[in-house]
Amino acid sequence: MLIKKRLLISNILMIIVPAVLILIVSAILYLSYVKIYEIPKGAWDADGRKSIMTQSIIAESSNRMQYSQTTNSLNELQTELQKQLLKEGLYSAITRDNVTVASNFTAEVKSLAANMGGGNISMPQSFTVQSGSALLIRYSFQKDSNLFTITALNPNYRALPIDWETRMTAIRTYITIILVLSLIIIVVTNGVISAKISKKITIPLDLLSYGAEQIKNGNLDYKINYENKDEFGIVISNFNEMRTRLRQSIQTQLKYEEDRKELVAGISHDLRTPLTAIKGYVKGLKDGVANTPEKQQHYRDIIYTKACEMDILVDKLFLFSKLDTGHLPFYFEKVNCKKYLDEFINHITEDFARKGLKIAYHNSCSTDTVVKIDADQMNRVFINILENSAKYKPLDICHVDFEASSNEAEVVLEIRDDGQGVPEEILPKLFNSFYRGDASRTNPTESSGLGLSIAERIVKGHQGTITAQNKNGLAIIIRLPVA
Repeated sequence: MLIKKRLLISNILMIIVPAVLILIVSAILYLSYVKIYEIPKGAWDADGRKSIMTQSIIAESSNRMQYSQTTNSLNELQTELQKQLLKEGLYSAITRDNVTVASNFTAEVKSLAANMGGGNISMPQSFTVQSGSALLIRYSFQKDSNLFTITALNPNYRALPIDWETRMTAIRTYITIILVLSLIIIVVTNGVISAKISKKITIPLDLLSYGAEQIKNGNLDYKINYENKDEFGIVISNFNEMRTRLRQSIQTQLKYEEDRKELVAGISHDLRTPLTAIKGYVKGLKDGVANTPEKQQHYRDIIYTKACEMDILVDKLFLFSKLDTGHLPFYFEKVNCKKYLDEFINHITEDFARKGLKIAYHNSCSTDTVVKIDADQMNRVFINILENSAKYKPLDICHVDFEASSNEAEVVLEIRDDGQGVPEEILPKLFNSFYRGDASRTNPTESSGLGLSIAERIVKGHQGTITAQNKNGLAIIIRLPVA
């Protein structure tokens, strides 16, 4: 679940959960307070209910009187009403056309009723009046063109069933307890929910912190394991990818440093060898070792040959450096693959035949196959591969099959000789700069170790690939995209 969604749910719970708990606690406390103060159910409004009940008794009896058929039944109803009201603590008087027909008023009650009712207890209005501790209820109705009036008075009417001060004290205490408990519930609930959410945030933060510390200490193999698919999952995934790329970058840098050291060592060795020979032959000329014109000419020829070898090596180093740093420009143009290869093979076949290399050429590319290449640089690739075969041929004559084929996506070029090949563990290293099978570099007839490395960089600059395989000899396979 996303952290944003978790926070939203937690905020909702922080409102709902305390509200529900406060309602439950309030209800429990209310029931407890009712029991403690012995307040019966409905006691808070008992007087109001009693007043309403009295009015209901009077109204019901008046209705029965209104529809009574005989004088006896009317008198019985009047007597029954008075008994019922007296039982409830009310004195009553019944009049017919302002003439009293039934009354249990005392002189004091009659005077109080007259004062509360406006002087005449037989006034025809219907109303209810409370004055001090007295309650007066008056009700009028018509029967047979006669006006009947019922007046009931309770001289000892109490406004509250319990003491008002006691009630207010209870209410204040109740509210105070509710407020305190509400505060505790809110704090505890928010604390629990916040702790849950905090745990969901602090755990991945701790993982990230520990992972960053591991990287700082150089442990680039440490991987953070986090399964939740939330915002932290994305961050940790990116962190792991960053760690992987950093490790690859450092490994590449270490390999580059190793190659650089090997390059310096190779340059030093391959320049020292012809330079030592040049110094030796020059010293021979100076010391008079070459004491005949023929011998002197021979020394001079050797010196020139060694100087040319150094010049070729320096040119290759310069080319390799520009390829390695990306400073060698490629001049691409679209060429017909079949026509280009036909012309190239015709041009170099005779030269390599003199070096003991017999080239068998086969091209199955269609006549409309076009590749986008720098022809001069691609010529250098093929020449470096063929020179490599010529220098490492085990016999005086080496046969090379130069085959070309194509499909919709690429052109495949395979240059395969019939030599002894190379050990399988050496195949991945053939394209390393200054790599040679003779690690001691004691054989001066071997190449500088830059030919295949230069070829690889040129092919990659053409968005192609170059690989080596053993196929009854060494096979170099080049794949170039079709234009």
